[in-house]
Amino acid sequence: MSGKDRPIDWDGITDEAASWLSKYLSIDTSNPPGREREGTDFLGSILAEEGIEFRVIESAPQRTNLLARLEGDGEGKPLILLNHVDVVPADPARWTYPPFSGKIAEGYIWGRGALDMKGMGIMELAAFILARRQSLKLRRDLVFLAAADEEEGGKKGIEYLLKNFPDELEADVVINEGGGGYKNLVPEHPLMMVATSEKYGLWLKLTRRGQGGHGSMPSGRGALENLVHALDRLLNRPRPIRITPIVEEIFKCLARHWDILKPYAEDFSAESLKRLIEEYNLTAVPSLNAILRDTFSLSMMRAGVKINVIPDEAEAQLDCRLLPDTSAEEFLSYIREALNDEEVEIERIMGGEPAPESPIKSPFFEAIAEAIQQNYPEGIVTPLILPGLSDSRFFRSLGVPTYGFIPVLLDLEALGSVHGVDEKISIEDLRRGIKTLYDLEVAICT
Repeated sequence: MSGKDRPIDWDGITDEAASWLSKYLSIDTSNPPGREREGTDFLGSILAEEGIEFRVIESAPQRTNLLARLEGDGEGKPLILLNHVDVVPADPARWTYPPFSGKIAEGYIWGRGALDMKGMGIMELAAFILARRQSLKLRRDLVFLAAADEEEGGKKGIEYLLKNFPDELEADVVINEGGGGYKNLVPEHPLMMVATSEKYGLWLKLTRRGQGGHGSMPSGRGALENLVHALDRLLNRPRPIRITPIVEEIFKCLARHWDILKPYAEDFSAESLKRLIEEYNLTAVPSLNAILRDTFSLSMMRAGVKINVIPDEAEAQLDCRLLPDTSAEEFLSYIREALNDEEVEIERIMGGEPAPESPIKSPFFEAIAEAIQQNYPEGIVTPLILPGLSDSRFFRSLGVPTYGFIPVLLDLEALGSVHGVDEKISIEDLRRGIKTLYDLEVAICT
């Protein structure tokens, strides 16, 4: 009996993975400051028990990346299973269970990173270990890569690794976070969305100076007051809707299930779709709005030292996410025009570059779709443009097809727990996710 035909104890591997994830979530790798070392040490201890060699690469003190490889016959470049070790911080005040407890309760494993993305990391680790246990005859290398610093831009993670160890990260295809399975978007079918592209980030700091003074004598020329007026003009001038090719693919799928899109299904024209989006105010759904236009979020403001002192300087920060075909310079011109205040200084804190889209018509995308449909036969597979940033952009910029898909089924409430409160993953999702990734390994590597 060949390796891939051997029976697998799916209950057993799920129990193992649940225990691993519970312990992994209890390790606080909040970024900032990161401290991924404890996380990679834990992953390494599991690999060591399996007799699998691995390498830990430190990019800065306590900032570590882990790479493990199962060698194939060299018929193609590797498949990389990519995940990140760091998580965003969590305030425990409103959590049902402490965010770094890894509590297993109510059929879920709870904790910061359960979805973004320690849960996926453990799924990939379990599928990777299964390939070893099953003695799969691999025709290409299979690589498990747990990276640092994704939540702060990847400079100490994938960007560092690609700069310093490019040969070790060569690949024909990369699987990462990005899409997922979403319930309640179409009747009776989960929408299984695979990210083939993503928006790119442009973080801006806006500074306005003005006339300071005593709070009892407002002049109307204070820095904070004028900055607020400028921001109000900007926030009330959203960018126009744009129908990109990926958006067309998504809405063509939705048109088969949403009655409100029947007029679009008659001609599949961008004009019809745009009209229906506006008529039914679909941009009121944040997840749809984010893929339909360039966006900006007012995320931070800073001014003043005392309530009775009018500040002479005020600062705001904008998190801008741009569609891949948007020019950053054109967008900055739009920001300046919308603010309508020449005294607002605009500084780029972080400015990314758009990465090319990974192809939809490719054997790799087809293999992903087939693995999804094997494990979610009721699911409908579509491409996705990811509204946020991920480490996928580094590989895509090198021309490596990179696909984002976390094999879970979420409703919009659960999606809101990512970077939010009560993040958790169901044990059933963990089980199906491991099997989906294992089936994908078999399809691509054997």
